[in-house]
Order: sequence, then C-alpha cells, then structure tokens
Amino acid sequence: GINAEYGHYFKRINLRKMATTPNVKWFQKESYIGLFVEVTDAKKETLHLKLTEKTISFGVDCSGGRKEFSINFHKKINPDKYSQKIKERRIKIILSKADDCQEEWPRLTTDKSRWLKFDVDSVDLTDEETIATRKLEDARRKLEAEHGPIPDDAKIQRISEMLNVDELSRDIDEAEREMYDMLRNSYLSIYNGVMGIAYFYLLFMSVLRVSLAGKAAVLTNYAVMGWLLKSAQQTAFLEVIHSATGLTKAPLGATVMQVFGRAVVLFAVIDGEEELQSSATCYILMLAWSAIEVIRYPFYIVQIFGWYFPKVTWARYNAWIPLYPTGIACEALLTYWCIGIVSESGRLTVSLPNVLNFAFDFSLYLQLHLTLICIGGVTLLHYMATQRSKAMRKLAKMVSYAEVAAREQDLIKIRQKRESKKLK
Repeated sequence: GINAEYGHYFKRINLRKMATTPNVKWFQKESYIGLFVEVTDAKKETLHLKLTEKTISFGVDCSGGRKEFSINFHKKINPDKYSQKIKERRIKIILSKADDCQEEWPRLTTDKSRWLKFDVDSVDLTDEETIATRKLEDARRKLEAEHGPIPDDAKIQRISEMLNVDELSRDIDEAEREMYDMLRNSYLSIYNGVMGIAYFYLLFMSVLRVSLAGKAAVLTNYAVMGWLLKSAQQTAFLEVIHSATGLTKAPLGATVMQVFGRAVVLFAVIDGEEELQSSATCYILMLAWSAIEVIRYPFYIVQIFGWYFPKVTWARYNAWIPLYPTGIACEALLTYWCIGIVSESGRLTVSLPNVLNFAFDFSLYLQLHLTLICIGGVTLLHYMATQRSKAMRKLAKMVSYAEVAAREQDLIKIRQKRESKKLK
C-alpha cells in the first residue's frame, strides 16, 4: 500500500538525486535569447520549464538520466513569450527579451557555469567583434570558475602586457617537453649504464677466470657468474616495457623475441640442467651475450644524447656479425641437448590425470622453441643486416662531412697565415 501510494514520490526523489547538468550553448539576437540544451532522446512528458523575469529552471528525463540546470540572467526576459522544440539530440529554447532590454547583452549571466558556453556557430562569422566579445566572456567565465573573482580590467591589461598568451603557452609546452626528455634521458642513461657495467664485469671475470685457472674455470663459470647473468636478464624485461610505452624506439616485436627467447634458454634450459651449465657451449654463450651487450648498451647512451662517436657506431653494427650467429648457434645447441635430457627426466612436464585436467610436455615445447630460435635467428640477422646497411651509409656520410669540415679548417688556417705574413 505504501509503495503504491508514495511510489511516484520516491521515484521523483531518486531522479533528483541522479540529476546531472547538461551542456548548454546560447546565442542572442537583438530581441531574443536562444538556448541549445544538449540531451539525447528527451521525454517530452517529463520536460519542466519555469521562467521568471530573471531566471530559468529546466529539467527533463532523457537516455542519459535526469538533466537539470538553472540560469540567473544578466538582464530581464519576458517569461510569457517563449518557445521550445525537442529534437533527437538537443532541445532548442527561444526566450524573448523584455521590452526595455531588447539590445545586445554583454553577457548572458554573471554565474560561474563551465557547462554554459556561447554558440559561435550561431553568429555571423564576418562579425569579428561579436565573436571576440563572446570569446572574452567565455575566458572570463573560465577564469572565475577555476581561480575565483577576476581582477579589474586595468590589472588584466597590465598582465596581458607582461605576458603573451600564445608565447606563454608555447613556453609551458616546451618546458614540459624538456622536463620529460630530461627525466627520460636520465632514466635510460642510468639503466643502460648499469646494464653495460654488469655485462662488462661478467665478460671480464669470465675471461679472467679462464686465463688464470684454465679449463676448470670453463666448467664452473656458470656456477660462479650465473647469478649476475640471471639478474641482468631479469632486469632486461624492462626493455619490453620501454618499447611498448614508447620510451625507446626499439621495435616491440624484435625486443620481445630477444628478451623472452633468451629468458627461456637461460632459466628453462640452462639453469635447470647442471650438465649443460658445465659445458663449453654454455661458457661460449655467456661470452657472446656479454660481448654483444657491452657494445649495445654504451651505444644506446651515445644515441640518447646525440653524441658522435664513429667507433662506437661501427662496433655496434659490425660486432654482431660474428657474435649473433655464435649466440644463436649456442642457444640452439643447448636447447637441442636439453630436449633429450628432459625427455628422460620429465622435468617441468605435467601428465594426466591431475586435478586441473591439464597436460604439458616440456620436451615438446622445447622442440617448438628450437624451431623458433632458428626462424627468429634468421629474422634477427636479416633485421641487423638492414640496420647495418643504413648505419654504415649514415656513418660514411658523417665521415665525409667531417673530412670536408677539416679541409675547410685547413684552408682557413692557410689563409690566416698568409694574411699575417702580409701584415708583417
């Protein structure tokens, strides 16, 4: 009984709680004010419109829920003369100005309403003064809404004389870009520097241990230095994020292939089998990976700051020729050996039946991964060959520029000497 009797009352309260303010555009002519209320699929029977000489209250139900707003006018209107037209995406309301107010109003309202904007499309585009006036009004309203009461016109004029808005906006954008570039370059420099140092230490110690202890150091190199290689490889997963977020320009596909491919070989193949860890192939792979990164990470630092070091560029795009095939061959060979070992031991293999009703044959996956190493290796070598061709042409061009500049300096020095002799 209560729900039946008061249900409409609670429904009205609920709608009011859910009511939001729509976007409203306005325009004016000498004798009337026009409002465009942006609502979709408005329900005519729910339209509420209350007018006084200085105010309008509006409410309607639409597909976006209840929409309501009210406006306190700058001057008077005639509340008895108005029209409304409901369309699919908006409601048009025409309000007649009071007889003693039929002129161009400097503003529609003094309220701070960010949802209320002047409709520039309704104005004759040749009337530049009218458009400028409306833009000024919108700017004033935005200033009031965001920063409180605006200062007097004289103070605004003094501020505008000191600051050019367009130049200030460009300066702010430029400062933001510079700050972003500084933070980006600092982070990438630290990251590449730390990774380069880690791989240099790994390469140095691996070579030093073998030079001092001989073959025995080859067999134990992973046991002694493997922790550093695994730490560096775990950190390298950040490079996928760098590429995906646009922090670096490295192709995402090539980065994922390199990082995840190495991770599988290191953590799933080598780290799980002591027999492989003590092999000469594992030692050679550690040397190849380390040598590649000792060159790659310093090259990235040079690129970040735009420095010109021809020898670093040459090493980056030529050292891979022996190192990449060596690394790929070692990865493939270790994976191939691991397939046989895993087939007998069943390591990381999940057999049926089990609670999850899930089966996984690790040796079968390694066969797939071995295929990916071969295909991905060829793709990577082709990509590096293409990059090398571009880099070498650019390097040759830079060397030619440097030679021209050096010859120009020699000529200038000769002419200066000749002029100094004439003066003597």
